[in-house]
Amino acid sequence: METNRITGMSAAGGPAAGPQATKTGEVTTFYAYDSAAVRSQALAHVGWLLAGRKHARTPVLMIDWDLEGPGLHHYFPRTQDAAPGRSGVLELFEACRDRLRAPGRGFGDDTEALAAHVLDSIDWDAHIERVDDGRPLYLMRAGRFDDSYGERADRLDWDALFCACPALFRSFAAHLKQRFAHVLIDCRSGRSAATSVCTALLADKMVGLFTPDPRSLDGLQGVVARALDYRCSHEDEQRPLLVYPLPSPIDAAGEARLRWRYGDAHCRDRDRDRDAGPAGPTGAAYQPALEKLLSACYGVSSVSLDSYLDEVQLPQSGLVGMALPAGRSQVSGGRLGPVRSIEALLEWLEPGHFPWRPLAEVRLVQAVDALHERAADPQAPALVRELARLGQSYLGQQGELEAARRIEQHVVALEVGLHAMEEGKRGHPGVRRGADGAAGSQAGAASAGADALDDKLSRLQELIDNRSPREARALADSLRTSILRPSVAHPLRRRGAAMIKQVYLQEGDKDALLAFTQDEVHSLEGALIQAAGGRPLVPG
Repeated sequence: METNRITGMSAAGGPAAGPQATKTGEVTTFYAYDSAAVRSQALAHVGWLLAGRKHARTPVLMIDWDLEGPGLHHYFPRTQDAAPGRSGVLELFEACRDRLRAPGRGFGDDTEALAAHVLDSIDWDAHIERVDDGRPLYLMRAGRFDDSYGERADRLDWDALFCACPALFRSFAAHLKQRFAHVLIDCRSGRSAATSVCTALLADKMVGLFTPDPRSLDGLQGVVARALDYRCSHEDEQRPLLVYPLPSPIDAAGEARLRWRYGDAHCRDRDRDRDAGPAGPTGAAYQPALEKLLSACYGVSSVSLDSYLDEVQLPQSGLVGMALPAGRSQVSGGRLGPVRSIEALLEWLEPGHFPWRPLAEVRLVQAVDALHERAADPQAPALVRELARLGQSYLGQQGELEAARRIEQHVVALEVGLHAMEEGKRGHPGVRRGADGAAGSQAGAASAGADALDDKLSRLQELIDNRSPREARALADSLRTSILRPSVAHPLRRRGAAMIKQVYLQEGDKDALLAFTQDEVHSLEGALIQAAGGRPLVPG
């Protein structure tokens, strides 16, 4: 069976998706000013993971655009058995160059039509090969590595190609995005015309890998700034470009990573607190530099990469020489291991979140999206659809205090629904318990717990009425967890939650109010999903 051909495969759902499947893929460029081997291996792992998603019926394409130092194919043993004369990036754009030079084109100033004409004449299957039988993972090599490869690579003029047809590279990306869910480009290091093609012209997203060498971060900053400036200043290229910095420390030791991330001044302050003396001369810190860069490039007043950089660091010591896992099972690793870091990167990269979005919020959005998918099912319980509306309402809020108040309105409606479900189950003959000793003991314990909680709430009401804010706040804080337990009866839970919120509102502590309201929402979500017979929103 022929497994190399990709003709007709749509990014919206594979060969059988049909003409209605119009969703396109996206192009992600992997760039590093240095450390080409680490960059290529990181891309190979990302491609392998994306192509192995359980819903991945759509193909993933990797492109080796490092014509001066090609080698992406070495990470996939199957390519060693492929035809030795297989073409790649070099031959494809040599063909484009020849067609652009041909006389009698007749397209005038319509460069979009010219680009489409040139690309439609390309035999794409001749330049693409499948590299994994178990998953839809494809590769476009740098080129055909014959005796003339080096000379031909030197002669290919990327600037001249762009001048001959400014729409060529944009159309090239669009052509591939119609056939692949993800197009991953392994861009050459340094700064060159080929680098600008990959970062400024082709990419929807950019993973910028950098090392502790000061030139590495400086080179990345320059390429990012140039790409974003080009997008903003050219009318035909005003498309978003999401940038994901990827630190790659050589030394995996925790102290070295912290010093590089925060700078010697941060470490010196911490050492002084431990009476350990100064930590040495002040050095560069990459996190503040990246935050400043992204803030300036995206016009955001300030950004914080704390959550992102806590998760996404790619230690070279663990990645170099590491083979791709075998089989279809998901890989695992230590929290700061290379594969775990790549999996963490994908939590932001795959759905397209800004890197300054906290991981907790990223996962909340993921949970809400999953809930919306369930709610779209006509057979889904009404409460699942209500939860989906709740989640969307939460994500749409701007002010924290206002968010808490609006969430509370939904919580009231959800509590009524949950209470109705509880009452229905108590009256349903299929769920009624027999009068055995264990059930009686549990009922007695529950009753005693409810009485104790009721006494504490009565005491809290007295403190509120007597205007004893300090004592009321202490008692309210101590009741936050117990009042939201699933075993607490609906009327008692609702009464206690209202009193705790009253204490926080009287103190004007909007942070405590929002945090408690969010805890209340999470508690209700779990109860409702369990009551509706559904699965948890976020797997544990």
